Amino acid sequence: MINVSVVLIALYCMMCAVYAYLIAWDVGSWQKGVFALIVCLVLPGVGFLFLFFCDWIGRKKEIKDYIGFYIDKDYKRDELKYLREVERDRELNKVSMTEALKLTSYKYRRNMIMQLLNEDDTLQYLDVLQDALDNEDTETSHYASTVIMELQRKIQEELIEKEVLYEQDPSDHAYAAQWEEILYKVVNSNLYDESNRKRYFAKYHCVSDNLLSAEMPEEIYLKNRIDISFLEKNYTEGQKFCTEYLRLYPGSEDAVLCQIQLFIRTKDSKGMQDFLESLSDRPVVLTKKTLKYIRVFKRG
Repeated sequence: MINVSVVLIALYCMMCAVYAYLIAWDVGSWQKGVFALIVCLVLPGVGFLFLFFCDWIGRKKEIKDYIGFYIDKDYKRDELKYLREVERDRELNKVSMTEALKLTSYKYRRNMIMQLLNEDDTLQYLDVLQDALDNEDTETSHYASTVIMELQRKIQEELIEKEVLYEQDPSDHAYAAQWEEILYKVVNSNLYDESNRKRYFAKYHCVSDNLLSAEMPEEIYLKNRIDISFLEKNYTEGQKFCTEYLRLYPGSEDAVLCQIQLFIRTKDSKGMQDFLESLSDRPVVLTKKTLKYIRVFKRG
């Protein structure tokens, strides 16, 4: 007959192992899992209470850190900004999401990827999602694949919806603008493979021509069309729309920047110098984003 004590010890060890595994999986740290296993084995029964108490202290301390903002004697109203929801866009600029996928815990990586589903424009994070496909954590990779598939489904539905509306009334500026916007995002991304992407270039040209046929088309449509021309390496068309952009919006810095980028892509040194010399005659205010090019390329 098997000794009851041996059975109980074996069951306790199994319970400790399962508990340690769940902790390691939850926080994405095997070191913490091993620590939890050692504590539970060294302190039978009490180990679970000890770990729970440590986590409780940690959570309590985190909450207490915020209390000082509104009950401390040195209370300042401006410091209440720290209690607001984090501005995700600002934080993403501070800490590269790509680096976060390498350096942070598995739990944080998974949550970060799944949170992208709640973004208004998940497509702008496509590069991050594609990097996450090769992540060492298989769960993070799986989540990224799931988000990409969901993104493809949502974009495909939106493409169909906008195209139907546009085809019903091509003269409706609102429908044309919505169709142009989604097409521009798709052809500028790697959401679909090359063969599928090519199908949308012709559609984009069609709606873009429609919007640019106006007597005074909006700047965004000129700029977008130039971007697509650069993407297709159609620099003849790019020059055509750069010229039109500068003519219609002589005071636009983006028009100047598009022309400079065209000269860089075509390696037209003489054209660049002539254009930079003529800038003093243009009613345009240039900022840092354009001046950095002028400092590099302008002679004298």
